[in-house]
Amino acid sequence: MVKIKVRPEDFIVREKLKFNPAKKGKYVVYRIEKRGWGTLELLSYIKLKYRVEIKHAGLKDKNAFTVQYGTSLQDYPVIKGDGFLIQKVGYWWVDIGPSDIEENLFTIRIRDLEDAESLAVALEKASVGFPNYFDEQRFGSRTSEGLIGEMLLRGEGERALFLYMTNLRSSDTSEIKELKKFVRSHWRQWEALEKVVPPVYKPIFRSLKEEGDFLKAWGRFPRSLLSIILSAVQSYYWNILLSRRLEDMGARCFVRIAGDRLACTISRERFTLPTLGNDEASLKLYRWILQERGIERLRVKELDFKFRSKEREGFVDTKDLKIQVLPDELYPGKKSLLVNFALPPGSYATTFLKVAEALGKNKKAGLPGFEPGSDG
Repeated sequence: MVKIKVRPEDFIVREKLKFNPAKKGKYVVYRIEKRGWGTLELLSYIKLKYRVEIKHAGLKDKNAFTVQYGTSLQDYPVIKGDGFLIQKVGYWWVDIGPSDIEENLFTIRIRDLEDAESLAVALEKASVGFPNYFDEQRFGSRTSEGLIGEMLLRGEGERALFLYMTNLRSSDTSEIKELKKFVRSHWRQWEALEKVVPPVYKPIFRSLKEEGDFLKAWGRFPRSLLSIILSAVQSYYWNILLSRRLEDMGARCFVRIAGDRLACTISRERFTLPTLGNDEASLKLYRWILQERGIERLRVKELDFKFRSKEREGFVDTKDLKIQVLPDELYPGKKSLLVNFALPPGSYATTFLKVAEALGKNKKAGLPGFEPGSDG
C-alpha cells in the first residue's frame, strides 16, 4: 500500500469556486484553512465558541491540509485557532453550496516507494478514466457491525443508536471516550443520558423518555448528521451497482474500497448511474441490492427523511495531471511522487490513487488487459 498523509502537508486540497467573492452582498464569504480538523467538527466548534454559524460548500478530510469556503450572515475579519485560520474574503448574495464548487485542486506526496516510475505510469493511465467510487471518507458512520444508516433502513433503530452513541474511534478525545462509556453503561436510562449528552442529542433522549420509539427518536436527529448517515448508504449501494456494471463490462482487476472488493478498470466510456431514491425507477434498479442487504422497504418516513436520487458519473478523469519523481527525505533510500491534479466536486483523489495502485499490481502480476494503449 502506498503511503499518503504521512504529514498533513503531504495531502493538500483546495476548493476552486465558480465565482469570485464580490465587494458587497448579503452573506460574508470566508476562506477556511485547516489541518487536523474535519469540516463539520471545525464549524461546530466555531459555532459553539464564537457564536458564528458558517455554511460550507464541501466536506474536507481531517487528515490533510485543506482550503475551502463558507458563508455566514455574521461578519468577522479573522477567526484563528490551533490548526485553523478563517478569513473574510468578500461577500455574496446567497448562501454557498456544493454546486458552487468548480473543482478541487490536489497536491499529494506519495512516499516510501521502491518503484516510483511504475506507479507514475499507472497514474498516467488511470487519469484518462477511473471508476468514480466513493471512498472511505464517505463512510464515517460505519462500525465493525456495519453502516448505521443501513441498520435504520432495516428498522433496527435501537441497535443503530446504541452503536452510534458508543462506538469508540481512534480520533475520539478522552472526554468523548468517557461520555461513550457512560452511555454504554447507562443505556436505557434515558433521563440520565439526556442530562449528560451534548445539546444536539438531548431531543433524541427526551423523545425516548416520553415515547420510547427509536425510529421516531432518530427523526429528532440534527438534519445535517442524519443526512450524512443515510447518504453513506446511498454511496455504498452506488459503489456496489457500479462494480456490477464494470464486471458486466469485463473488468478483471479489483480495488479495495471501504472494505469491499470492487471491480476496477479504466475506460474512456462515459455513462451515469443514479443513486438510490424513493422513486419507483430507482427502487427497481436497486431492488436486488436491497434484497441482498435484508431490506424489505426503506424506513425513511419514520425518520422524517426523503432519499433524493442523483445521477453520478461512472468514470471520471483528472485534469492537469503533473507528476514529479523525488527523493523521499522521510524514508532514506526510497523515492516519492509529487502529484498535482484537479477533480470535479464529489470525486475522490484517494480512489484515483487506489485504482492506479491496483492497475500497477495487476500489470506486475502479468494479468492481461492493461497493455499500453488499451482501455483495460
